Amino acid sequence: MGKILIIYDTDSDRRFTETMVPLVKEGVESVEGMEVRVRFVDEAETEDVFWADGIAIGCPTHLGNISWRMKKWWDDRTPDIWFKTDGKFAVPFTSAGSLGGGGELACNALSIMMMNMGYFVFGITDYVAKKESLHYGAVVAGEPRAVHAQESCRRAGRRLAEWVGYYMEGRKDLHPLQSQYERFWELAN
Repeated sequence: MGKILIIYDTDSDRRFTETMVPLVKEGVESVEGMEVRVRFVDEAETEDVFWADGIAIGCPTHLGNISWRMKKWWDDRTPDIWFKTDGKFAVPFTSAGSLGGGGELACNALSIMMMNMGYFVFGITDYVAKKESLHYGAVVAGEPRAVHAQESCRRAGRRLAEWVGYYMEGRKDLHPLQSQYERFWELAN
């Protein structure tokens, strides 16, 4: 059974990133045989990271970057985690104040942080609506109310579960190019 950790931070007043978590979880659970743990960053333990084959890591976009709580959590645990998570998978997600508000930069910062921990961070070529992709992770402006924003969150979770199943469990049917769900190739133009 593949093991996925969803670790997230959220703003205390708006909680937009927190509203993405159930959708990411739904995406993970759409792949049979996945076990999921959800942890708010202040409640997560180092053991959760060791337990997981893959991590969906999310936080609010703060000035085009990641939240201080998420950065501090990883900074504080780096000595314990370093060299012990190589070869696991990670996908980022974030909520920004607006499109163009730095969400892709925050996903990039999360990705770089995870790469430094030895995680494989992957791009997602899928479009979830016309001109709506998640190449660098799931980025939502505010709360994921629109169908395409919700699907972006689900797709990030699903793709993480597919890669974990494919590489960690040897389930060849889970390679994303074998996927039977609609990938919206025609919406790229």
